[in-house]
Amino acid sequence: MNVEIAAEAACPASDELIRAAVAAALPADRYQAASISVAVVDDPTMHELNRQYLAHDYPTDVLSFALLDEPPQRLEGQIIVSVDTAAACAADAGWSAADEVLLYVIHGTLHLAGHDDHSPEAAAAMLAAEAAALAELGIERSPGDERWTTGAGAYCTANRTTEDR
Repeated sequence: MNVEIAAEAACPASDELIRAAVAAALPADRYQAASISVAVVDDPTMHELNRQYLAHDYPTDVLSFALLDEPPQRLEGQIIVSVDTAAACAADAGWSAADEVLLYVIHGTLHLAGHDDHSPEAAAAMLAAEAAALAELGIERSPGDERWTTGAGAYCTANRTTEDR
């Protein structure tokens, strides 16, 4: 598995941990090969990308883009995480900004692997997969973080107005 990391903003998580987060989120027997790039950006850059690609006029926590439509045994994609959003959400969640970045990397990787969070059932499955990947890294979900009980998973509202939520 090839994981390339481009930190355009200072990242609290090491490259080694980011690579481990990608590996923890991917089923070992599902892909013969994977090539994933992870970009760490600030909120202004994320806001611009979110507006450009999804027509959402606010920064977000994580974006993921599959580069192959239906990869049978090869996975290629890009994950973009906002370190500013991670810092804001980590404080609310009661854990480190590095852990929040790793959650975003896991969430983005799961999307690349075909998970979605658009229905309550799919969101529950994705939450379970996120928790399992975090546990593999030795990270426990913060018990005070409501995202785990509301089904929001990595979704953080720190940078959104009431109308955006």
